[in-house]
Amino acid sequence: MVQVVGGGGQKGVSGGELPVPVAVRVTVGGSVASSRAVTWEVATGDPVILASTATDAAGVATARVRLGTAASSSIRARVDGGSVEIALTGLPAGPNPVLVGEVGIPPNYGIHDTYVRDGLAFVCAWNAGVIIFDVGDGRRGGSPSSPVEISRLITSDNGVPGGPAVHNAWWFHNPVTGEKRYLFIGQEGPASLFSTASGDLHVIDVSDLANPREVATLAIPGAGVHNFWMDEAAQTLYAAYYNAGVVALDVSGTLSGNLTSRIKAQRAIGGPGNTFTWGVMLANGSLWASDIVSGFWRLDPVTLEPRGGGNNVPDRWGSDLWVTGTHAYSGTWGGTARGGSGFGDAIKIWSLAGGGPTLVDSLKIPNIRTVSDLEVTDDGSLLVVTAERLGGAGLYVYGLADPGKPALLGFRAEANGLHTGTVARIGGRLFVFAAKNPANPALQIYDITR
Repeated sequence: MVQVVGGGGQKGVSGGELPVPVAVRVTVGGSVASSRAVTWEVATGDPVILASTATDAAGVATARVRLGTAASSSIRARVDGGSVEIALTGLPAGPNPVLVGEVGIPPNYGIHDTYVRDGLAFVCAWNAGVIIFDVGDGRRGGSPSSPVEISRLITSDNGVPGGPAVHNAWWFHNPVTGEKRYLFIGQEGPASLFSTASGDLHVIDVSDLANPREVATLAIPGAGVHNFWMDEAAQTLYAAYYNAGVVALDVSGTLSGNLTSRIKAQRAIGGPGNTFTWGVMLANGSLWASDIVSGFWRLDPVTLEPRGGGNNVPDRWGSDLWVTGTHAYSGTWGGTARGGSGFGDAIKIWSLAGGGPTLVDSLKIPNIRTVSDLEVTDDGSLLVVTAERLGGAGLYVYGLADPGKPALLGFRAEANGLHTGTVARIGGRLFVFAAKNPANPALQIYDITR
């Protein structure tokens, strides 16, 4: 008997290799058949089989496949008189992002962010909890075009109005201990913009990914957590805590219970009434922070004292940030204008020469009201931006041949807007895992390989 156990039904860009090898399991009389040669052949269309293996000790054989020009094709695996056909879908390559996969998310509220690492996607699905998918890890045969759920967990609400409100995540790979045990979750509770917020940091033990369990929390009274960054080598988590500013947390050793005693530093970076921090990022030996009210900052990563910037975006409210090499980029937020005319329709471009940050340009995106998320690809070549509100909402991809002058390469419209977008390289290809907004929320996966 031959059975597909991985990579079936994949979608990919025509002419490109599928991100996940196709895998079949061979059994004889109910027992796995190891060391069996499997014949892989084209059944329909024009795919190319690049390489293949015999069955391993688990009876599994794999094949790497490159799609041809046909929109629909299939390959066949044959062994000992049995066979199975695997359908494949080719999508046209081009300058715009290609939607290769979509998973509906319960509309409770929907999806806010996704953390992707090692072929696993941790979908932060608000009051539906965190949902863990195999998107190329291999344990469940998932791929970017066909995610397979591993497990889910609804974190405790800790008495915060609005419920668990799972907003963001970071899967901690501890290079000191070698463990991949903890997943950090941010809970975004109700807030009064620019003044008060709520929501706690939750720690989930994912040493058994099929059975995650909550083990610890951090609550800061009167403040709410937002986005994270980690210095994994130093076993330190940095959290943007809205009106409480930035918090540095010791996450070494075993984590349990109340983590308040592990706070290493905390700073309201803009001062009282001028702090509502959206996100942080560690890069170039500094900690960088984007504050909705007080702008873009460079901080000392140990003391969190300001080392540059601040009060430098008077025309708009700030949102996300990304730092790469000699430049940084920050987004802008909201349908409420700041200073009478400044809506959230611009990307701020910063030079880090001499330490910085120094604002050098502002790239305006027509017909939107929020640059909600932005990220630079691992090779530094592309800036990926998600935008919300109005007719220009969707996914934007800019080239960074000149990092000071991002050039638009592609755009994919999404009428409901995309709240966040996380870039991940899987099987040598670049994908964006995007959060489609209600009324029909979904995890959307785009191929942006060039």
